[in-house]
Amino acid sequence: MKSFRFINLWLLSELDQKARVIEFRENVNALIGTNHTGKSTIVRNLFTAFGCKTRPYGKEWRQDTISAVEFSVEGKYYLILHREGIHTLFDASLQVLWSTSDSGELRDHFSSLVGFTLPLMAQDGEIKTARPSFFFVPFFVDQDGSWDAPWRTFQSLGEFKQWERATLDIALGARAPVYWETWGKVASTKKIIEDLSHELRLLSNTRARLAEQFPKAPWFRDALAFRKDLKELEERADKLSKDQSDLRRQATDTTTSINVMSAQVRLIEGALIAHSEDMSFLDGLPSNQDITCPTCGTAHEHSFHERMKLEAEADELRELKSSFKARMVSYESSQALTQDKLLLVDKQANEIDELLDRTRGDLRLREVIDRAGLDKAFSAFEMQLEKISESKARQEEALSDLENLLRSLDDKKHTKKVRDTFNSLYAKFAGELGVPPSLLNRKGEIKVKPQQGGSGGPRAILAYYFAMAHTANMYSSQIIPPLVIDSPHQKAQDDINRPIVTEFIVRNRVPGQQLIVGLEEDVPVSVVLDENDMKLMLADKFSVLIKSDYKKSYDFFASLISREREFVSKVLN
Repeated sequence: MKSFRFINLWLLSELDQKARVIEFRENVNALIGTNHTGKSTIVRNLFTAFGCKTRPYGKEWRQDTISAVEFSVEGKYYLILHREGIHTLFDASLQVLWSTSDSGELRDHFSSLVGFTLPLMAQDGEIKTARPSFFFVPFFVDQDGSWDAPWRTFQSLGEFKQWERATLDIALGARAPVYWETWGKVASTKKIIEDLSHELRLLSNTRARLAEQFPKAPWFRDALAFRKDLKELEERADKLSKDQSDLRRQATDTTTSINVMSAQVRLIEGALIAHSEDMSFLDGLPSNQDITCPTCGTAHEHSFHERMKLEAEADELRELKSSFKARMVSYESSQALTQDKLLLVDKQANEIDELLDRTRGDLRLREVIDRAGLDKAFSAFEMQLEKISESKARQEEALSDLENLLRSLDDKKHTKKVRDTFNSLYAKFAGELGVPPSLLNRKGEIKVKPQQGGSGGPRAILAYYFAMAHTANMYSSQIIPPLVIDSPHQKAQDDINRPIVTEFIVRNRVPGQQLIVGLEEDVPVSVVLDENDMKLMLADKFSVLIKSDYKKSYDFFASLISREREFVSKVLN
């Protein structure tokens, strides 16, 4: 197993003048304490240091607390410092490797550090690389977000569409990372083709409107009879032709922009109507009841906080609508100004026409200039349409190659083998934990967690996570993070099941994988911990930090922050 291990957690609050240093051992680490003694706070700080959006801390926790996590990747030591939105990585000699406050840079640095690259599709269809949360999520059982069927271990997981399959495929070794990297390229190429097709439609429609307004008509002129007048006026005519062409192009662009803005406003208005209907629907449902999407099966949290987020999104749409309407007014004003300029150009053309009336009969120089400008416009449209069509054809050829490669990388027999192994392990662990008969066996996609109320539900969830950990150990070539389990005695586990659950967790730890577990009561006498294990007793409520750790922690953080500032100063200079 390629291992990722937590070594030490450092926490410090200058306002309270308290701190905490927690040393983690390589095997079993038991954080033991009743409610509000800080078990969840400790484990969540481990992930926050890496930029993960954990479930909320309690109101008593100071948000300005500085944290540092010492950890190892394949035996190589690192330390990450997190303060005031800045994440800084140090090596074993405490030399700064990088420092950033940008979430995208943090994601890229972390992906490079642990070799974790997972392309996922955002809700807007764009392909993005997954954040560190998706590296940890298969192996972190959060007290508030993991013990039910929906995936709510970290916040904002739903920014990606159907992320569970790809995330668990890589974590468990069901499909190789190169499969999902190729899948990301396929999805990106499809998006490019879709954008090019949209651009082709816009250009074709605009060209058709121009052709309808200015139909092509043949024109000619006796060059010998016209040469004398043309020589006299050619400089003014050339400039006039350019001005008219530019103004007509500007008018066409402005008209297109107004049409696009109008369409966007109609879409937003439709979305706001749908939002109002959704809110009316939610008003009729009990609060705190999860809502399952009938299309994709994803469960969504129904809470006051989630509804406030929906209202905030609706406010953003209203602001966007107002912004678009303001831009439409600006475009319309620009259009009026363009028309005025065109009138002025027409007047100048008429003046030139008067000079040419003597020799050209009914032919007007405006027709010459208009036709020259229109011919250039049609030529430009044709060139652009050809260019985009060629680009689309190249992308379609690349897509065909990528789809063939993706099919070759999809080893369905191996994927089924991994899934069967997972289901077999789940059945074994579920039996050991005495889950209800209806939850003893499972079929189908690994991403679907067991779902049942009562005390049997959390024990089935526990069997599910242990089956994932053991399957990953057997098949994954990726670095595997520690298995972190917060408060496994969920939903009133009785005196019989609590020791069974604790014994199960320690007994079934994957060899080579670090285990961190938060328990409400001490381990039973049947569980024997050795020198490679750690047991931390937490007794004080709402007081994870202690005064006795402050001095050494302050000195330690002062040294780290000094090195961080020196590094940032060098980078900026």
